[in-house]
Order: sequence, then C-alpha cells, then structure tokens
Amino acid sequence: MKTQYGIGLILVGALCSALAMAAQTGTLIKSESLYAAPAGTSARVGSLSRGARVSVIKRQGGWLQVSSGRSQGWVRLLSVRTGAAYSSNAGADVVGMAQMATRKRQPGQIVATAGVRGLNEEDLKEAHYSADGIAQLDRYSISASVARSFAAQGGLRAVSVVYLPNPQREY
Repeated sequence: MKTQYGIGLILVGALCSALAMAAQTGTLIKSESLYAAPAGTSARVGSLSRGARVSVIKRQGGWLQVSSGRSQGWVRLLSVRTGAAYSSNAGADVVGMAQMATRKRQPGQIVATAGVRGLNEEDLKEAHYSADGIAQLDRYSISASVARSFAAQGGLRAVSVVYLPNPQREY
C-alpha cells in the first residue's frame, strides 16, 4: 500500500514538473540572435526583438532553448525575463516554487555566483588561462585617488563602518 502511494506521488510530481516546464514563458529584455546550439559560436538561425514573448523549451547552462511563433533556437539565459509577471499559468508557477523548496540538492552541480548564472562543469573544464584576458582586466582598474575623485564628483562621501563582533559559539 505504501509503495503504491509513493509511486503515485512520484508520478504526480513528474507530471506537475513537466507541466511547469512546458508552461514557462518569458519576455526578451533585449533584442537577441537565435542560435542553432547553446553556444555563441554556433550558427545564427534567426533573431527576436526586445519584448518578444517566448516559450521556454529547455535550459542548458547559460542558455535557454525558446520558441516564438515559427522561430525556435537558443538565446542567452540573461536575455530572457521569466516569472509570474509573464507567465500565463499561475498554477505552474506555484508548482515550480514548491519544487524549488523540496528538490534535493545536487552536490555535483556547479553553480556560479557574482552575477554569472549557468556555468556548468563542462564550461569550467574547458576554461583556460588567458594572459590577454588578465591584461584586459588590468586595463579596467583605476587608482584609489581616481575612485575618490569620481565619488566626490557624484556627491558621495566615505563612511566608517564598525565591524560586528565575532559571534559567541555555543557548544
């Protein structure tokens, strides 16, 4: 009896998950090219204008496979705003939030921070050192005096903030 109940719950969860993914829609926040594969080096198969509504088919790393009318292809994840404001199916949104709260954490899945989403293990394995890239980053740096001058022009002033004390540990 418990086994049948468990299988039933799994099937309902799978169905809800499929419905939530199928119903996910979004809006492009900027004009974007459609690519044949989830890579900027792949062939361009079309383009979509800013504000175009899309249906999300699949996510892979920092890319979303989308369709809009007759067009279908891959766009950068950060170019699409998804969520309740653009969703036509509130039930799917509720299911999606429930899944986020109950889904088991996957320790092998790499998640990027600092505003970069969608890096996966393959992306990191293919990464390599670039002296030119480091030199380019160095060209973006400025001195402390230039930063202070810029802040003063904007009416900003320095404020000293006292560090919080170390928390007391309870054992």
